[in-house]
Amino acid sequence: MPKKILIVDDDPDVVLFLSTVLKDRGYDTLEAQNGQEGYEKTASERPDLLLLDLMMPEKSGISLLHDLKTNEELAKIPVIMVTGVSGETGIDLEHFFKKPGPGKDNVPKPDGYLEKPVDPKRLLRLVEELL
Repeated sequence: MPKKILIVDDDPDVVLFLSTVLKDRGYDTLEAQNGQEGYEKTASERPDLLLLDLMMPEKSGISLLHDLKTNEELAKIPVIMVTGVSGETGIDLEHFFKKPGPGKDNVPKPDGYLEKPVDPKRLLRLVEELL
């Protein structure tokens, strides 16, 4: 049975691209357009992995990541952040998630991180590594 991956992103072009790459490799994909819908689908569908955008309406990726990682039943599902926020803001999120600091104990850490535009080979390598 193919592994199920939930793509949570409000950009339909990104969702289509990620879904196509993953389906071509034999994965099943689910889609959610915002963090709230992403949480509901994660709870009901129990995907094997999430690809999660950072900035979305209704519930941000960080908020969803926090909710997932603090829920005993969902915490073990690997989450890969897929975002272009570094290019837009200059914030190095990979460094942010790795670096300890004051108050960062409450900041959940994703299991992986990819910059947009996503390199399909890097995406598949990371997905395979986490699954």
